[in-house]
This record gives sequence, C-alpha cells and structure tokens, in this order.
Amino acid sequence: MLLLSDIIYVAMLLQLCLSDLVFASKPKPVDLKYSCLRLKQELEKVDDIPIILIHGLASGKETWNGVKEVLALKTWKEVCVVDLRNHGESPWSDEVDIGAMAEDIIHLLDELEVKKAILIGHSMGGKTSVHAALNYPDRVDQLIVEDMRPNGLSAESLRQVVLFANVLNNATDLIPQEVSEKEGKKIFMERLNDRLRAVNSFVSFDKPDTVPIKCSNLKCQWKMNPALFRKLLNDIKDVWIPSSGRFDKPTLFIYGAESNFKVEEDESNIKKLFPNAQIIGVKGAGHGVHGHPEFADEVIKFIKKNKESNF
Repeated sequence: MLLLSDIIYVAMLLQLCLSDLVFASKPKPVDLKYSCLRLKQELEKVDDIPIILIHGLASGKETWNGVKEVLALKTWKEVCVVDLRNHGESPWSDEVDIGAMAEDIIHLLDELEVKKAILIGHSMGGKTSVHAALNYPDRVDQLIVEDMRPNGLSAESLRQVVLFANVLNNATDLIPQEVSEKEGKKIFMERLNDRLRAVNSFVSFDKPDTVPIKCSNLKCQWKMNPALFRKLLNDIKDVWIPSSGRFDKPTLFIYGAESNFKVEEDESNIKKLFPNAQIIGVKGAGHGVHGHPEFADEVIKFIKKNKESNF
C-alpha cells in the first residue's frame, strides 16, 4: 500500500520528467551575427522598438542593403539585419528547422535588450517570423511577411524550392578557386545564375555581395551549411514545420503579383492565424518584392499607421 508521501514523491518525479521532455524538445538558440543601423536627428525622438530584417534561403543580411537605410531614415527606428543560423557569418547547427530559427530571433531580442520588435521576413525568413510571432506574441509588436504563406507552399513554389535546393546541393563544382573574394563571388554568381536559369528558378543573384560563398587565401567555400540543402531535399517538412497559434497584432502579408508562391490564394488560412492581417500585392513583382520601391513604401506606411493607432 502506497503512503501519501510515496504518491507525492512519484508525482514530483513525473512532473520533473515531463518538464525535462518539454525542455529537451525546445531548440537551443545560437548567437546570430547581426548589424544595426540607427539614424539620429536632434529634433526627432528615436523609437525604442527596433525593426529586425530576416532574409530568405541561401541569402544573408546583405540582401537588405538599400532597404534598411530607407526604413531607418523614414521611421527613425533602429533597423537590424541578421544572418540566420547556417547562413552567412552565423554559426552552423544540425538543427535546421524553422522552429530553431525562430528561437534564435527571440534570443537576439534578449541580446539586444528589447522587450519586442517589428519583424520583417522574406521567404524562409517570413516563415521564421510567422513562427516567432505565433509562439511569442508578446515579443512581436508588428509582423510583416514578404511573399510567404504562414503554412505550406503552393504546388509550384514547392517544386521551385526543391529545384533551387537541388541546384545549390550540386553547385560545389561551380565554386572557383585560386581567386580573390571579389573575383570569386563574381565568377560564382555568373555560373550559378546560368544553372538557375536552366531550371527556371524563382531566385537569381544580382549582386556579388549576396552570393553565399566566402573566399580567403585564394580558397572559396560555402557561407551556408550544406546540411540544410540535404534536409530540404530529403523532406521539406523537416525544415518547414507547421506554425500554430494566434497573433492579433497588426500584420502585413505583402506578396509579388507575379510570384509562384500565390500568397493571395491563402487568405482564409492567413486570417485564422492573423485576424488583423492586411494582404497587399505588388504589381510586376516576383518573389523578391523588396527589390521594388513599392515594398518600402507599403512597409513604412503600415508601420507608421499602426504606431499611431497604439494597437
């Protein structure tokens, strides 16, 4: 016959075990590499809620060059750009899924010592932003998602992502050697773009600085973890995990009218997770909407409008 003390002891052990299981399932964040831009003016008060810009697959913080300066100037906010895990200058990790990337963003907010931020994410960065907002709604002030659905992909965009990952996975032979950083990136960009055009990729590289290789001592190599390509090709659901919850704060889904990601066709699902979402298309834009001036215009208008509304 069990005594009351035995029952209490067993219950405590069970609770500890369950707590360990929950803790173990939570990805361990890494310290992301980032840079921040703050423009000050004596007569203007600088906003204390920063903007975090999050890039897409096989990209990096350099993709936001030009956009970050406009946002900093027009909003007077601090604007930070990051390299996601397994990209750019950030650490590589065997945990490559969206959940782990979202944990990194929240960890970054702690490092920046800010209670909340405006998240702006493109493509995979948009999915990461969605996951962070739904799981940590108190840490996100506004959410802006560029050309990405909150869950899943359209049939055509899924095919394109797999083709893109396959090209990258087999592009080692395109990486030049015995060249400087500047020469290596230029050569690799031309070779990679030729291969991407051959499969009608939704992505191409138009600036050498955004090319995902680094060169030193005349030796060039990836700036991103090949394990991510392999995971995507093995089963994209290992990376693109489902996001659930509810985020009631101001949200903008901005998409390219010519994009195969077809964000506008997912409105009912968007509104279930983001009841206050606004959905805007940019004419003539494909997947890279932030390359069009209308992107910055709509984002600035959205941020200013919702700052004034004190949602």
